[in-house]
Amino acid sequence: MWDLMNEPLLLLATIVAAIAALPPLVEFLLDRRKRKERLALSIEDEPVADLRPRVAGMDELIADNADLIDRARDPEPYKPLTLGNEILILGPPQNGKRTLAQLIAREARFDRVVTVYNPRNKDALTKAKSLIHGHLRRKVLLLIPHVDGVFDKRDEDLMAELDALIETTTGKDNVLVVGTATSLDPDSDLDNLFGTKIVLPGAVRAEEERRPIPEEARRVLAEVTRFYLKEAVDAGFVLSGISTEDFVARLLVHVGNPAEVEDILALCRTRAIHRLRLGRTAGLEIDADVLAKAVSRVLVNVPPPPRRNSANAGNGGA
Repeated sequence: MWDLMNEPLLLLATIVAAIAALPPLVEFLLDRRKRKERLALSIEDEPVADLRPRVAGMDELIADNADLIDRARDPEPYKPLTLGNEILILGPPQNGKRTLAQLIAREARFDRVVTVYNPRNKDALTKAKSLIHGHLRRKVLLLIPHVDGVFDKRDEDLMAELDALIETTTGKDNVLVVGTATSLDPDSDLDNLFGTKIVLPGAVRAEEERRPIPEEARRVLAEVTRFYLKEAVDAGFVLSGISTEDFVARLLVHVGNPAEVEDILALCRTRAIHRLRLGRTAGLEIDADVLAKAVSRVLVNVPPPPRRNSANAGNGGA
């Protein structure tokens, strides 16, 4: 009899508890839905064939960076180079940074472009990593517009997530990481995250204000430069119109650490390989223009050498 009397009470208690639990459950489901909606707006995975980038006015930029595109399209000849697959495009707002990235994807014959529209969304960065992993047999350009926005606020977790995304993708032969930014402080975390930079016309270059390098540190940088230069010579590269000591002296004017030296030498070798592949040089030649271009791609406060006209492009052009 007692059990019969308690059964309705137990049922009522169960219903009351279930009703009490509904608001948190509904709130959880709504929050989950909102996160999915935000994620859908923050990231896109699309075929390169579907892209319709504006090409007007981009021919010179594409030609000027043809060696980087060739390396992305056919990495095999550039295999020995210790250079990450990440490029930062720097320029004013609405100046074609995303368009250039899409054109690079098309010219390099990539299959997909994964765009992280909101790099300040950790879920989007995690999703991008998953998408890249799913494209093991496809060539993918990972595009991160406004990547400088991640560094506006010192969110260590967010910066660690971005760093993990780039570090896990930059070593893959089938992936090219391209970020865009409107500003860049030399020696900043963003500067160190991207080894290669493309500076568009109109970009404001920061003044070169580095603390004087102690003499002992300069000697170390000189030895590091000679080491990587000898490594290049041993691999078949030759200096053209510039001596070893002149090369070292020109580099020491700008560089501040060994990583910059390594990146500059790798970019010199990239350009030399590309010029030989085009038949513009008789060998793997590194001249003063090649060096100056490499320096400007690593150190954004150093302007590039003036472009030569088409008649002379064989000696130092794209």
